[in-house]
Amino acid sequence: MNKTNTDKKRRLPAIDDVIRGSAVIMERVCGSESCRCMRGHKHRSLYISQYHKGSPRMVYIPKANEKKVLKLVGNYRILKSAIYKASELNLGRFTAGAKRGKKFE
Repeated sequence: MNKTNTDKKRRLPAIDDVIRGSAVIMERVCGSESCRCMRGHKHRSLYISQYHKGSPRMVYIPKANEKKVLKLVGNYRILKSAIYKASELNLGRFTAGAKRGKKFE
């Protein structure tokens, strides 16, 4: 593996390239008797599900923005995973010495 590929794998998404939440695909029937959704081909739309100020909410994503938003939700997962891993490593650094009475500053 060359240096460029390694650098790309180590880079985290920029903070302005993330959206917190889960992507949810909703399928609905519009109600028009002549529409294909009445025969089982439901209308599909993307929503982002997230908690906001303590309450759940679903935010509609227009079709033109779906790919970009899915990428940003994926970036959030990458960033969240990196924070989790860093936290575990740092916690290990500070608790490993605790058994031996070692202090960290």
